[in-house]
Amino acid sequence: MVADSVDYQDSVIQEIKKIRTEHKISQAKLSEILGISRGQVGNIENPNYTHKYTLKQIVAFCKYVDYPIEKIFLPDVKIAPECSKAISEVVKNIVRYE
Repeated sequence: MVADSVDYQDSVIQEIKKIRTEHKISQAKLSEILGISRGQVGNIENPNYTHKYTLKQIVAFCKYVDYPIEKIFLPDVKIAPECSKAISEVVKNIVRYE
C-alpha cells in the first residue's frame, strides 16, 4: 500500500512539474507562488526525496496557472464542465478545514 501511495504522489508531483515547465515557470518562481524555498521545490521534484506538495500548495499552483485541480489528481478522467466548479469548491473547503 505504501508503494502505491508513493507512486501516486510521484505521479502528481511529476504532473505539476510538467505543467510548470509548459508554462515556463522556474522552480524559483514556483517557490514564490507557493511561499516555500526554492530548495524545497527542488526536493519535492526530486524522486530521491520524500517531500511532497500540500493540498494548499497544489490549489495555489492550479489557481496561478488557471488549471483545473481535478486534472492534477484525475488526469485520465473526463469531468463534465458543470462538475468542475463543484470539485474546486470542495477542494477549497477541504483546504480551509485543514
